[in-house]
Amino acid sequence: MLNESPSELPPLPAEQLLIDSLPDWGSSRGLVISPGRAQLADRWVATGKMSRVAAWYVDLHAANAANAVCVEGVEVQCGSDLPDGELDLVAMPVLRRGEAELTRELMQQSHQRLVEGGYLAVSVDNPSDQWLHGQMQALFDKVTCHRTKQGSVYWAKKTKPLKKLKDFYCQFDFRDVACHDNQARIIQVVTRPSVFSHRRLDLGARQLMLSAEIGPTDNVLEMGCGAGAVSLAAAFQTSGTVFAVDSNCRAVECTERGAELNQLVNVQAILNADGDLQLPVPIDLALANPPYFGNDRISQHFVDTACDALRPGGALLVVTKQPAWYEAYFETQLLEDIVIFEASKYSIVCGRKSS
Repeated sequence: MLNESPSELPPLPAEQLLIDSLPDWGSSRGLVISPGRAQLADRWVATGKMSRVAAWYVDLHAANAANAVCVEGVEVQCGSDLPDGELDLVAMPVLRRGEAELTRELMQQSHQRLVEGGYLAVSVDNPSDQWLHGQMQALFDKVTCHRTKQGSVYWAKKTKPLKKLKDFYCQFDFRDVACHDNQARIIQVVTRPSVFSHRRLDLGARQLMLSAEIGPTDNVLEMGCGAGAVSLAAAFQTSGTVFAVDSNCRAVECTERGAELNQLVNVQAILNADGDLQLPVPIDLALANPPYFGNDRISQHFVDTACDALRPGGALLVVTKQPAWYEAYFETQLLEDIVIFEASKYSIVCGRKSS
């Protein structure tokens, strides 16, 4: 971990609310669940309020970004669930447009890890919030509310364990209409909050399955696998290895559980954020269903990583609603035989790595 000043980026408004508003409870073991760079954890260490502080992330890219700027004394952790162990204080800034189900699950996990007498503090950049307040009231007998023009802050002390825990996992099935052996195969998928396309099969992923022509021994790479639906479908069609890559720890976990449910032994889920995959075999076919945010940076990362992994003559297929950008970028990567065709409400952009 680098010993340097916090990120030059200012804290997100929700995190700044906690920096400005939290009382000093004299806690010794703290955890920050940050949507940004964990500047609150930095503040705790810099002011000597905490002897042990962790900053938790579910996404490896976000964890690496925080790890690069957090001060010495902040332990950046990345995992599918909050770290085990007893805590005196958990602080959780919530984005106004954040994922509600993930927020509920992390609040429940925070409550579980608090010692009796420990505090959970949450904030949201919404001065008129009622939803987050209600979630706190469902977990604690007494909730303190502090509102400003910038948003709302709540905190509460744990006095007893929760009587009932909610299970946020979801399992669903879908019919593999892309299978080429005319079998009515049913594929089982496990999802969790924060994983792409939680509780449903994404329509873009469905079109990617329908469009992919997978040879009986092909090695396949899926960039941004999410819960792994595309990778699981591909693994039924080849005796080669299907590498399912995602930066979200829960996505990797869900893909691994999906492979076990479907008794697939040729799926290898990989947690990766930097594109340095070092795969043991060259890839015959790469598949991607990139998100539409991030100023094309994620799309560029997916394409670059896939092209590095492809064998000469190997193919890359991307499902998108923005085909023009991919056509232009494929050309900069010297992909050949570029083809674009419509697939329902989407476009599939295909290209081959030059020999």
